Amino acid sequence: MTPEKIADLNAALKSGDPLNTEQLAWHLQVDPKHAPRIARDFGLEKQDELYPWVRIWRAIHKTEGIHLAQHLVNLKAMYPGSIILDGIEDLEVELRKPLLDFAAMAEHRGRKPDTLSKALRQGRATLPYPMIDMGPRTRHFRALEVRLWVVEEIRLELPPIPSWVTAAQRPEAASPEVLDAPEPVQEPETLRSPDPIKKAIFGAFGASNRNGPT
Repeated sequence: MTPEKIADLNAALKSGDPLNTEQLAWHLQVDPKHAPRIARDFGLEKQDELYPWVRIWRAIHKTEGIHLAQHLVNLKAMYPGSIILDGIEDLEVELRKPLLDFAAMAEHRGRKPDTLSKALRQGRATLPYPMIDMGPRTRHFRALEVRLWVVEEIRLELPPIPSWVTAAQRPEAASPEVLDAPEPVQEPETLRSPDPIKKAIFGAFGASNRNGPT
């Protein structure tokens, strides 16, 4: 894929306009030929042959887009020293960026994908943020969510779909769901923060500029 094509796809995500199949695939970081199947599995339906973000937020991310602005305000108030949060002006724009696949997520944590995957299967480790499971060998993550945790030990914890969304509007119960993150299991290299709000951190995303626990 050319740099020009990538720039066009990223611009389409940033705009907030409804996505075509190719653009949805770019957001999900999957092959475009698999995007329609994934959309069906999650109960994501088209409107005028496009996928509106209001439906993408609900079906894929299990949240409500109109609540993200206030959620960012709440997070900044809760974590006033966060360099990452302070640099975000629009949480919707940030979360429209392409997802990370499992290998990229593991790399950001300084772990080998196969090693981390095996540790998760054997119950020796858990993830402190949700996984978006799109099928066999298609486990993806929100890049901001991973970075917030690894660098600053902050959980993004997106607001859930509100009660006024009717059952008919929600994805079918049999559809794949974003998994709730269980409590992390401490590994030998893990250092647990004395702050009870924070949890164990695995690996390193990069040097943090925040004055956090040592």
